[in-house]
Amino acid sequence: MTWRLLESAHGYLGVLAVVALLHPAILLRRGQPLSRGARWSVALTTLVTALAFGFGVGIYEHYRATAKRVIFLENRTIGLLFETKEHLGFAIIALALGAGLAALVAPRAAVDLRRACALTYVAASILCAVVVALGAVVASTQGF
Repeated sequence: MTWRLLESAHGYLGVLAVVALLHPAILLRRGQPLSRGARWSVALTTLVTALAFGFGVGIYEHYRATAKRVIFLENRTIGLLFETKEHLGFAIIALALGAGLAALVAPRAAVDLRRACALTYVAASILCAVVVALGAVVASTQGF
């Protein structure tokens, strides 16, 4: 029961991260220096994304031990989708952390850097949507 709850929280945080990653992208798209509220947006978006990733890391070992083998035995394609989901998760956290750090420390004159951060957040959001979809497919096949 606890593992299923953690699996659900991981999925819901992932869905929240898809949307949250777009907010800083909107704020940064013009390249203007971050206001205090925009700094909070960047920080909280990074936190939500890190929490989704952290929940995934937290349940991974148990999932691998109890469900992953069954997934591969029943449907190799679904197993490979799970592997793809894992790798894309690393890309998302790297993009979110990189964009967040760059946006927060960017000098006032770094308009192009903030615009690049906006595009990076959009890329992370798109990848996150893909990961959420893959996660839904995998979870519908085999959960805890």
